[in-house]
Order: sequence, then structure tokens, then C-alpha cells
Amino acid sequence: MKLLKRAAALLAACALSAGLLSGCGMDSIDPSTIEYIQFEQPEEGQDIAILDTSMGEITILLYTDEVPALVENFKDLAEEGFFDGQVIFHVEPSIGIVAAGSSTPDGTGGDSNTGKPIKAEYSDNLWPFTGSVSMICYETGALWNRGNYFDSRFFMLGESQLSQDLIDEMSEYNFPAMMKNAFAEYGGVPQFGRYHSVFGKIIDGMEVVEAILDLPLTYESVDLTNSEASGTQEQLNNNRPLEDVVINSVTLSTFRAEDYPELDNTPTQEELDDLIFRSAQEQAEIDAALTGGAASEASE
Repeated sequence: MKLLKRAAALLAACALSAGLLSGCGMDSIDPSTIEYIQFEQPEEGQDIAILDTSMGEITILLYTDEVPALVENFKDLAEEGFFDGQVIFHVEPSIGIVAAGSSTPDGTGGDSNTGKPIKAEYSDNLWPFTGSVSMICYETGALWNRGNYFDSRFFMLGESQLSQDLIDEMSEYNFPAMMKNAFAEYGGVPQFGRYHSVFGKIIDGMEVVEAILDLPLTYESVDLTNSEASGTQEQLNNNRPLEDVVINSVTLSTFRAEDYPELDNTPTQEELDDLIFRSAQEQAEIDAALTGGAASEASE
């Protein structure tokens, strides 16, 4: 695998390095059981968090039922005021990352509601599509008992379109048609799947994230999707806006449709139905080719 095995060194200080698609646990997942809930309409009363930043508000839909430990950690820290006054400590425009959640501006000030790193938690239904919000996970532990852990540090994923080469590789290695098509159509960073833990998505305020990604940075951005790109360790660790972007506060609430008549990163039901229909047809053809049989009427 070429692109699928290219790990990006993003934030060595807090271990925001890209997971590899080949190692994201897909082999243990039944593709037919995946529910692409990030593209569904939110439910009334679903948990949300509103980040009031110096550049505007960002509303995050929280997937409490899917990854309760992650959401509980985030909510507990928010209620304590842990995030208040923090700055965006890393920005990587080449893949759309805006990172926050450190008590220090160099990104090393992670904490948790337990006071120590927490074992990573994943949901088969949550993937790093554009607009997703993920806890930064890192590998730690004894050599004979290593695992992925997280703390307070997280990142928001702005617009990030896949190259055709990566889309082709996903096809070549038999990724589910629905997943491949969703990434191709709505963007994201599939290399992060099953490494960094998705726990929410932005439903309002994507323009704020994009504005942050456009700000002048302490260093020139390095295109981490380019195998020839290079940068100093300091540049990779702590490339942030020249002028601080501050999280003033985080307010916890619940979703009400009347408050959000238009949702970011959420297709209409018609658009979602079309994506599902096209993907089912494609998957049927793939399955038939693999088994040597004729494609079934997947669209019915």
C-alpha cells in the first residue's frame, strides 16, 4: 500500500500522527453493520457543545451513545472550565487540522477527568470525515502491553478532499463502497480511522474552522500528504496562528432542530439516500466479482 501506509508526522509533542488505513481495524469489522450516523439528521435532545472562540462560535454534536468515555471526559473538563482561555495550539492546513485542548500553548498540557491518560475508545459507526472532531490518541504503555490512549487534546477536521490516488487505493484494497464513496464525496482523512477517536462532528461554525485554517502561521505549512515534504520538528509540533485564537468558553447543551435550520456536514435525506443507493449497487458488483457470481439487485 502506498498512500494507505504513509503516516503523517503531525504533532509529535502530543502524538497526533496519522493512523494507517491498513491498521485501522477494518479486518475485524463487518461492513454491513456500519451505520453512517455522521450523515444522518441529529436527534432532538442529543448532546452538543458550543465553543465560543475569539473568531466565532463552533457547535459540536456529541456522540455520547457511541463513545461514552470520550464524551464524558470532554464534558467533565468543559464543566470544570478546563478549556476556557486556551489557545488553538496547532493548525495544519494541508489536511485541515485545528487542534485544541491543551492548557499550554505548545500542546503539551493535556489532562483528563481521571488525571491520567484514558484507554482509547472507538465506534465502528464513527469515521474521520470532514467536520469530525476527534480526541488525539497516542500509543503508550509497557512494551508488552502497549495501547492507544487520549486525554483532553482534540482536533477539528476542516475541508479535506481525497486525492484520486487514495480513492483508487481504497477500491483496490476492497474498502466498503459506502465508506469509500462517503470519503470521496464529503472529504476527510481516512488514514486517521481507528487511531484518533472520533467523538463528535461540527454542525455549525465550519466557516470559523476554515477561517482559522487560513490564518498566517508561525511556520510555513508543510504538505504532509507529500512524501517529499519535510519540516523541522518544531514546525511539525507547534505550527499555530501568529495571533492567538482563544477558546473563551465551552457551553454544554442539547440539540434542538429549530435552533439549527441548516446543518454543516450533513447531507439532505435525498442526498443520503442517493449515496446509499449508489454505494449498494457498487458493493453488489464488487461482491459478485469477488465470488464469481452475478450482482444481486442491491437497489431493491
